[in-house]
Amino acid sequence: MKILLVEDNQSIVKGLVYALEQNKYNVIVRTTAKDTIDYIANNPVDLIILDVSLPDGNGFDLYKNHVNNIKTIFLTARDTEDDIVLGLELGADDYITKPFSTRELLARSIEYS
Repeated sequence: MKILLVEDNQSIVKGLVYALEQNKYNVIVRTTAKDTIDYIANNPVDLIILDVSLPDGNGFDLYKNHVNNIKTIFLTARDTEDDIVLGLELGADDYITKPFSTRELLARSIEYS
């Protein structure tokens, strides 16, 4: 399964890439909305793990305007009820708040493979 991880926090990226690759996932990392848009326009992915707060934009807007029919899990520090409901109402498959359990994220990722 090919996972696109959209996250700008390098310590989170490092840990998630390691955990996902240990579980035999192919992981591609993008750190900005622009790079993500460019990547998904030309490359198929099976799942996107998407942060809401990106250096050049908002993950909600990125999802709403550019992610079409790709399974998506929001992984973000934005943990208000309004944010969680918004992410799910936009159509995301799941919404996980930081801090998070890597094992839980892996279990949820398997569900979408």
